[in-house]
Amino acid sequence: MSEKKYSPIIDYSGEINGPIIAELLDDLDFKCINLDIPEVKRKKLFNIAVEIFQNLYHYTRDLSIAGESDAELRKINLVFFTEADYYCIRTQNIIRASDKPLLQQKIDRVNSLDDAALKAYFKEILNNHSFSLKGGAGLGFIDMKKRSGRELEYNFDPISDELLKYTLCVKIKK
Repeated sequence: MSEKKYSPIIDYSGEINGPIIAELLDDLDFKCINLDIPEVKRKKLFNIAVEIFQNLYHYTRDLSIAGESDAELRKINLVFFTEADYYCIRTQNIIRASDKPLLQQKIDRVNSLDDAALKAYFKEILNNHSFSLKGGAGLGFIDMKKRSGRELEYNFDPISDELLKYTLCVKIKK
């Protein structure tokens, strides 16, 4: 994921919980309306944001490591911005290094599928009840790809042997 110049619309760093998620979703909706983003794109952005917040909440709420500040470990960064041709939502949060393989596998699998295969995979997961310990089965990634029409961009940067900074960027064509 390359760093490009962008115009931030929302830039939030801090904890994530129910009231903060509600406030950020309200802010996203309000700013999209003020930017005259078409309703179809607003709905896609909103629904993608809901999936992203759900993932952030599930991956950060119980993150705790001896000798590390829980508040710092659970801090997230969310930026909603525009590029020349895209609306983008980028998030960053800390994950356990041990969570990387499964997370990467889920995203890579979703990214490798075309629309028909994505639909079949969605049904397969629902029928097989393939849920992880955190409650996720990858359905959020499927939904984000379907709504955005693009591959999900992601990256893992090492912080320590135990921790990684996970970045996810979802783009929607303007």
